[in-house]
Parts: sequence; structure tokens; C-alpha cells
Amino acid sequence: MFTVSQRKWRAAQNQTMRYSADSLTRLATTILTGFGCDETEQNIVAEHLVKANLSGHDSHGIGMLPVYGKQVADGNLVPNQTPEVILNKGAVTVVDAKRGFGHRMALLALDEAIKSCRDNKVAVLGLRNAGHVSRAGHYSEYCAQQGLISLHFVNVWGHAPLVAAHGSSQPSFSTNPISIGIPVNGNAQPMLDLATSTVAFGKVRVAHNRGNKIPLGWVIDDAGTPTDDPSPIWLNRSGALTPFGQHKGSGLAIFVELLAGAIAGKETVATGNHIPNGVFNNVFSILIDPLAFDTQEQIEERVMEFYQSIKSSKPVQDQDTVLMPGEPELRNRLDREKNGIDVDDETIGQLVSIGEEFGLDADSLKKILAK
Repeated sequence: MFTVSQRKWRAAQNQTMRYSADSLTRLATTILTGFGCDETEQNIVAEHLVKANLSGHDSHGIGMLPVYGKQVADGNLVPNQTPEVILNKGAVTVVDAKRGFGHRMALLALDEAIKSCRDNKVAVLGLRNAGHVSRAGHYSEYCAQQGLISLHFVNVWGHAPLVAAHGSSQPSFSTNPISIGIPVNGNAQPMLDLATSTVAFGKVRVAHNRGNKIPLGWVIDDAGTPTDDPSPIWLNRSGALTPFGQHKGSGLAIFVELLAGAIAGKETVATGNHIPNGVFNNVFSILIDPLAFDTQEQIEERVMEFYQSIKSSKPVQDQDTVLMPGEPELRNRLDREKNGIDVDDETIGQLVSIGEEFGLDADSLKKILAK
């Protein structure tokens, strides 16, 4: 565990700098080239990760690449994989990603489910055995561009559980995110994207890398006591994340685990093997064509009437407006596209280091960021 003086030293030494989305995308694609990803996969994964950074979700951004690199080196993440459609019957599609990059595998699987949804007005997708799919909201946005309502439930296996069930001091499941989006003019509006833990585990990584304390309530230590130190759980998996909303988030996480892991996939966190650097996802998705219920114009009108009724309510004293689900991400994108994305020196060092492990030149990687 870091002492107070060590934490102060890390905070003082570990500065952040702002980088353009273009430079981070170039860095990501170069590192993915080193991993052996083809051009299509490089672009899909890099776009997804940088969009997560732009949206304010640094936990799911380019800082994930060192984890992916370790998985590729271990053979637990397979570049350029071809997913297998193992069931396509009626409204149900099941796809085995064969441990391919989840960002690409999920889109290919959704393309199959979208075809089914066109025919049946509803589709249920089970994606199993995928590499990390990263930000779940990306898939709600993708489906909304196709004019479809979507719900996505993601479980995580391959490593020991991270989140304590309500009333427990020991971890029982992982962060198990949920995303829901309704299409309005081709955009997911509103769009809900959340982990069922109080925060995503990547936010703990970001705090550790920046030498920052975390708010009490995010993490408990081995004794079940709230702690503001992110380092023990990030470095040693000591302690646990907490579920959001106490029993409510805990209950949702349990059902995400069952829907995605026990039903759509073949592994829950209780049954899947624990593998060094293992991060695998199963996804249970429901796609709905809103035109089965009414015209697009009428549905969008009702959605926006409700949307605006909330937006027009009086905000609390320290806010300028009431934010709807998905609006913080939009605000972050506008700011970060204009002013750049904050990335700490520790994360940059980790990115350069994983690139070197795959034969890339450190100075060349740093020059990418200087452009």
C-alpha cells in the first residue's frame, strides 16, 4: 500500500497533458498494428476507444490497450477473428466471438441481429466469448443509427470478481454494465450507459495512475470498510468495488450476470476460469423496431415531449440545467473535441511500454503524440 508521502510524490510527478483525438487515434492504431490487427480492426477498436475518451469515459478509452496487449501476448485475445453464428432461428441469434476483439465482434454480431429485427420487429442476441467490448453505450448508439431501440447487458468473466454484493464484504461479480437507447433522428436520445457498480473499475485505474484519492463509497477494503485509496484493489485486487444504490444495483448486477452469462453465454463469474489478464464478455441484447408500435414521427414526438418536460424542470442550485441520460457524454465530446483529451503520464508510459513489447519504437510512438 502506498504511504501518504508516496501518494503525494506520485501526484506531483504524474502530470496530465491534453492530446487531440486525432493523435490518440493514430497512437492507438499504431499499437494495434503491433498487436497484429488488420486495418479494419485497427480503425474499429481505435475509434471506439478514443470515442470513450471523448465521451468522458477514460476508464474505457485508450488506457485499455496495455491490458489488451497482455491478453494478445497470452493468446487470450485473438486479432482478426471471425465470429461464428451458432444459432439464427426466428428472432434469436447466438454468436461465438472466439475471443476476438469485442469492439469488432459485437458490431458484427449486432449486424446479424439487426437483420433479424427487420424481419421480426424484435431480436434477441446472445454474444458469447468476446474480448472486452468496452463502452456499452457505443452499441446503443450503433443501433439507434439503424432506427432501433436497444438494451444491452454485459457480464465479465476471466478474472476474479470485483464487486461485492449488497451486504457482503467479498466480491461476488463484476461491474456488469447496462446500456439502453431510444432512437430519435438517428441518435440514441436518451441513452443510458452505466456500470452496476458505483464506478467502473477503469476509473479506479485512472485514479491510481494519476496518484489521486477516490471518493469514499467507491471501494471497500478487505475488512469491508470504505477506503479512499485506489492502489490496493488496482494492484493486488485487495478489497472490492461497491454496487451502486446498495441492494438495487446489486440486484441489477445479479440479473445482468444471469442474462448475459448464464443464458446468452456459457460462463458466469462463478464458473468461468480465472486467467492471468483475463477479461472476457458475454452480451445479452434486445433490439426492437419502434415502427411496430406507431409511426416514427409519432413515437419521436412523444419521446421528445417527455424528454423536454424533464429538461424544462428547475435545476438544483449548482447546476445550469437538468441533464438527461447521454447528455454528459455529448457535453464532454464537444469540450474534448475542441480542447483535447487529458491523459496522464503514467498511462502514456504504459502505452509506449506495451508498444515496445510488440516491437514498436518508443520514440516513434511519442512523436505521434507530438504532432
